[in-house]
Amino acid sequence: MALSLRTLRNAWTVARLEWQLEWRQGHQLAAVGLFAVASVYVAFQASDQRTDPASWTAMLWLVYLFSGFTAIGRLFDRERSDVRRYLQWTADPLGLILGKLFHSILTTTALTALVLGAFILFLGWPQGAGELTKPALLVLGAWLGGLSITVTLVFVSAVASQVRAGSGALGAVLGLPLLLPQLILSTRLTRGALSDTPWAILAEYPLFLAAISAGTATLACILFPYIWRA
Repeated sequence: MALSLRTLRNAWTVARLEWQLEWRQGHQLAAVGLFAVASVYVAFQASDQRTDPASWTAMLWLVYLFSGFTAIGRLFDRERSDVRRYLQWTADPLGLILGKLFHSILTTTALTALVLGAFILFLGWPQGAGELTKPALLVLGAWLGGLSITVTLVFVSAVASQVRAGSGALGAVLGLPLLLPQLILSTRLTRGALSDTPWAILAEYPLFLAAISAGTATLACILFPYIWRA
């Protein structure tokens, strides 16, 4: 796996093209945002006025999980058509997967801000949270957890895109078991950030999430060129 200047240029071109297509087809971005905000509003209507940190954390990651599937699950839809043949001749596969990852990281950052903002707006700060809560750690944990989920979904979507029939179902079947470690770490980190848990105990969770993201991204960059040519 050689990461050259040409590969980075291809990755930037792919990421820029993805964003341009997203903006031209604005209904897709609007659908993801509307789904996230509507899910938070439903959680607000279903909860009482005294949402405890455990319930707040559970609802946050449920909304984030399904919003991530909505945003990333269609990432390789265009590569299932005749565009795939054109890209196989013109695009570097490593640059293609890196561009998809860059695009997804930006999407994750925007989705994190939207979901957290909607939660604080509708549900407010969870009742019963300790006085020594850590808002900065909460934001960092939400971003790192979303990043690890996104990288895994990109990898799963890339594998599922090679199957012409039932790729959506295959993505869900492959993705959900792989996301369990990220969800466990993310929920524990979020609950710890909303309590008076010492920093020393919580410090390992961001490191684990960052390591999972880096490892999954590396694995995707290694395997994708082989499955792309299959």
